Amino acid sequence: MNKRHKSSRKVQRDSNAMKFYSRVSLINDLMIGLEFLLGSIQFLPGNDYSVGVYFFIVGSFQILLIPVIKLLRDMKLSVRR
Repeated sequence: MNKRHKSSRKVQRDSNAMKFYSRVSLINDLMIGLEFLLGSIQFLPGNDYSVGVYFFIVGSFQILLIPVIKLLRDMKLSVRR
């Protein structure tokens, strides 16, 4: 295998890893928005506040996942170099 072929395979693997982590991040962000929206709706008059609190707790946990996803992506890419 020549150097050029190895380089193009590495670029392709890095590109695939970036796409994967971008999708994971996007799905996480969408879920956060949905959870906070549902939590807010539960705080409208006549609804059960405790359900809203659980949505906020789950959404907050997912906000903590944002830097974890970025760290995993960066670690995955730096190991390959």
